[in-house]
Amino acid sequence: MTVAYHASGARPTYDARVVANLSRPSAHALLQGIVLLWGCTAILGHQISIQAVPLVWYRLLIVIAVLAVFVPARGLSLRVPAKAALRYAGVGAIVGIHWLCFYGAIKVAGITTAVLTLSTMAFFTAFIEPIAFRRRIDPRELAIGALVVAGVALLLQVELHPTPFGLALGLGSALFASLFGVMNGKLAHHEPPERLMLYEAAAAFVVVSLCFTVAPSQLVMPSHADLGWLVVLGVMCTVVPQVLVLHVLRTLSPFTVAVTTNLEPVYTLILAAFLFPHDEPLGVRFYLGAAVLLGLVIVNGVRKAAPISTLPAPSTAIPPG
Repeated sequence: MTVAYHASGARPTYDARVVANLSRPSAHALLQGIVLLWGCTAILGHQISIQAVPLVWYRLLIVIAVLAVFVPARGLSLRVPAKAALRYAGVGAIVGIHWLCFYGAIKVAGITTAVLTLSTMAFFTAFIEPIAFRRRIDPRELAIGALVVAGVALLLQVELHPTPFGLALGLGSALFASLFGVMNGKLAHHEPPERLMLYEAAAAFVVVSLCFTVAPSQLVMPSHADLGWLVVLGVMCTVVPQVLVLHVLRTLSPFTVAVTTNLEPVYTLILAAFLFPHDEPLGVRFYLGAAVLLGLVIVNGVRKAAPISTLPAPSTAIPPG
């Protein structure tokens, strides 16, 4: 494994040996694999019988346990400066709130509403990323973000009548997902992904644990079958893709990741149709919606293939709070 250097030739400020930045084609290919793994989460959620809050709690517990072993095994110290730890914990708290809003939207308004509102993440990112990276808002990104929502609506054959609270939870989920995606886009250049994710998962775990102070009866022991699926969910659909996406964010912008992430329901529905052919038939609107989303991913990828001079080059120092 090689030590990564920036264009200036300076050595990174952290003490980790990290993988060199991916090329753009490699990053796009890896991102598709990441989205495919994320697409499996809904299938696993179909198999796991416990409620949303304990599901997320056990998922995070497994993530923390795996990373607490893996990070030292890679020769990385678990210690970071106090200011950096607080910064990572802040992002992790946003991750926890995102998951609570998303699963809350599923419970209150249904899966379709939750997935459709989450697709507005690209639209939110089109506003938030320019602010974070100090560049102008690009109207083309706003247009792509809006068209993504239309593509997902076609995909899900949507006729929604959500409650205001369910809609608010879904949009809140998208907003918080956009926030932590952009923040990780900055942090990914300065911290080994495994250690960054460990701190974020720990903070998210604290946030989700607070839910049990309100509803302690929800904390239940999973069955042996559920525990097996939770391990798969925690390792293959959380640790692996989340660590890999932090590597991808060293090459691709948060907006590109947000747009591509909206292929997740495409992969989910294809997997569901394959595994449950009688329950999940695919109609014409699915193929139209999938074509729209794939086209937008390709258009955005081609548009961003050339270097963007307005994006600041990554520095070797952790940005000030």
